[in-house]
Amino acid sequence: MADLSDVTNTLATLATSALYPAGTAQPSVAGVTITTASGWPEPKQLDAILAAGNAMLTVYPVEGTETNTTRFLAQMAPLTAVPAAQLSLTISGNRITVGGGIKAGEAATVSVNYKAVSYAVRAGDTTATVAAALAELIPGATASTAVITISGAFDIAATVSVPVAMQSEIARQTRLFMLSAWCPTPAIRDLMVPAVDLNLKCLPRITLPDNTLARLIYRGTLETDYLAKQRIYRRDLRYEVEYVSTVTETDNTVSNLATDIAPTAGSTFTITI
Repeated sequence: MADLSDVTNTLATLATSALYPAGTAQPSVAGVTITTASGWPEPKQLDAILAAGNAMLTVYPVEGTETNTTRFLAQMAPLTAVPAAQLSLTISGNRITVGGGIKAGEAATVSVNYKAVSYAVRAGDTTATVAAALAELIPGATASTAVITISGAFDIAATVSVPVAMQSEIARQTRLFMLSAWCPTPAIRDLMVPAVDLNLKCLPRITLPDNTLARLIYRGTLETDYLAKQRIYRRDLRYEVEYVSTVTETDNTVSNLATDIAPTAGSTFTITI
C-alpha cells in the first residue's frame, strides 16, 4: 500500500533524475552538487551544503492540505500479468502425464466424466507425488511415476490453477507536496527549478512503489529571498498528488466450477446464476 512516505520518496527520485539527466555520475543541470532529500532540511546539513557552494532540494508534505477523495468501488485486480503455470498436465487417451516444474501454491485439477478433483501443490512435491495424489482422488485411477491411468472415462479434462497477487483500492486522498530548492545563488536556483518543474509537468501521473498510479497537479510556485542575508535563495514548487490506499491478497485462478450439492431430506435450494 502506498503511503505518504512512498509519495514523498517517489517525488524525490523524480527530482533527482531531472537534476541529473545523465545520471549522478555526471554533472547536475546547475553544475554544482545537488543533494535531494525527503522531509524538511536539517539546518546544519543545509548550512554545510550552501557554504560549499552547492544546493539542496527537499520534498515535504504540507500540513493541513490532505483531502479524502474516495469515490471508486473496491474491486480486486491483478497486480501484474497472470503468470504461466509451472506444472503441466498432458492428456493422451485415458492417461494424464504430470510434467513441468513444481511451484507451491499452484493447484492441479482433473475432471473425469465432468466430476473434478484438485490437488494443491506443496513445497517438496515432485511430478510423481502430484500424480499419486490426484490418482487417489479419482475413482478407478492408478499412478505410475508421473503418469495417471484412468479407467471407465468418457471425458477427461485437466488444468492448472496459479496463484495471483491481487490488489483492491479502499481509499483515495490528495495532499499538497512542496519541492523546495535551497541555493547559494539565484543563478543556481534558476537552473535547478525549471528542470524539476518541466519534468513533473510532463508526468500527469506517477507510478508509486506498489504499482498504483498517482495523479500529479501543479499548484503554483513561491519564490523566497528574505533569507538572502544568510545566502539562501529558495523557490518552492507546489504539486498536489492524488494517491490511493490499497489492500493486497493472493488468490488462485479458477480451474473448477463444478459443485456437488447434497441436500438433506426434505430441504430445498434456490440457485441463482
